[in-house]
Amino acid sequence: ADQKGPVFLKEPTNRIDFSNSTGAEIECKASGNPMPEIIWIRSDGTAVGDVPGLRQISSDGKLVFPPFRAEDYRQEVHAQVYACLARNQFGSIISRDVHVRAAVHQFYQTRVIDEFVLRGNSATLKCLVPSFVADFIDVEGWIDEEGVEILRPLPDDSVDGKYLVLPSGELHIREVGPEDGYKSYQCRTKHRLTGETRLS
Repeated sequence: ADQKGPVFLKEPTNRIDFSNSTGAEIECKASGNPMPEIIWIRSDGTAVGDVPGLRQISSDGKLVFPPFRAEDYRQEVHAQVYACLARNQFGSIISRDVHVRAAVHQFYQTRVIDEFVLRGNSATLKCLVPSFVADFIDVEGWIDEEGVEILRPLPDDSVDGKYLVLPSGELHIREVGPEDGYKSYQCRTKHRLTGETRLS
């Protein structure tokens, strides 16, 4: 029989985003003679092993992330760069980098801290997002108590109005007057993976 080094039949994609409620399986298949061994490695070249309940390598070479509870999230497992290595005695090949990111679905609340400002000064309101979801949350804009939306400016918008949503998501209010003293504002956030929007 012809002996030959490994060739990928199915190479993983370079980005896998999944939620903790679904989990994920990443396939990697290679042909060769003798049949190549599939090993998953980190970007530093070290082999990846099983982490009970969080990561396992199936007998057919898949890298499997079972669904997991929010409190079991581990950055070194769920936010990691992996690659698939296929080898036999006639050679070895490495796949492209696979960027794995798990998002944890859990209830989160954003809140706005009360800001006390002297008349005529500027106020900056901050939308507080819990750290465990911060990577997946964008502040889309703000809404005042009358339901008027203050959105993030587009790159070519003029920014000389009273209100400005900063790139950080903070709301900047210029020259606060007495009429602003009793106003309340809510921030609106959007989850990048689930598309869910939420008001503080």
